[in-house]
Amino acid sequence: MPSLIKHLFLLAALNCSQGVAASDLTICNRLVVTGNAEYPPILWRDQNNPGKLTGLAIELLELALMDTDISVDARDRGVWARALQEAKHGEVDMLAGAFLTNERQQYMDYIVPQFTDVPSVVWTKKGNEFNYQKWEDLLDRRGGTLVNNSFGQDFDTYAKANLKILSSASAERSFAMLLADRFDYVLYELYQGLTILESAGLKSKVVPLDNPISVEGLYFTFSKKSGCNSEELRRHLSERVTQLTKFNTFDQLFDKHMQAWLLQQSNFGVVPRN
Repeated sequence: MPSLIKHLFLLAALNCSQGVAASDLTICNRLVVTGNAEYPPILWRDQNNPGKLTGLAIELLELALMDTDISVDARDRGVWARALQEAKHGEVDMLAGAFLTNERQQYMDYIVPQFTDVPSVVWTKKGNEFNYQKWEDLLDRRGGTLVNNSFGQDFDTYAKANLKILSSASAERSFAMLLADRFDYVLYELYQGLTILESAGLKSKVVPLDNPISVEGLYFTFSKKSGCNSEELRRHLSERVTQLTKFNTFDQLFDKHMQAWLLQQSNFGVVPRN
């Protein structure tokens, strides 16, 4: 974010403050944060700092905490399923990006509003496209996705009862199985799928169908077992995320983090191919 916009955001945040003292927010001075490490440009493994995560969501969270003394420690905890389990058991304080489901609400508090909306789509092998208009069009087809991935409560409930979907440990694995004709389609988020396919040189071999299966809000969440989880801090973050949304900050940062991710892939030997 340009420094002028950052300065204006801080001024707006301070002017809109409801008088919560910094001491009321700092029951801890560091938030241990994790999330889906295969979610560029929103979140990904930082090749320059092994064991750490970076991305758009981390910068947004740091901006939301800019007028506090709280730092963000963004850690790579492995696969998404493990990140969810660590949030469930209070081994991390926050997730930097999760869809809203009934199950997750049992062990996490969501910071409202969402910091962005994410369309999830049906991906097919190029040449094997089919007409997709509604969820029922996936019946009798073999699907794949990332383990423990959610596409919103309504679709998750429908899929569990009606669809044949197998989970893989990584999005790359799901796309590889699609190309090997093990799956007829893969369900994955549009923006993240495009970046992963770009890096792997598969963007000409795998294509998204036009209609999304869902468009879901992506939220910051607190583990209910986190010692940093307080009503005051949740309210503070809610106010700041609202202000960041008004500044259209997510869209302004998107290309910056897309380019940063592609540069890291290139620098560390994962060179995008056409």
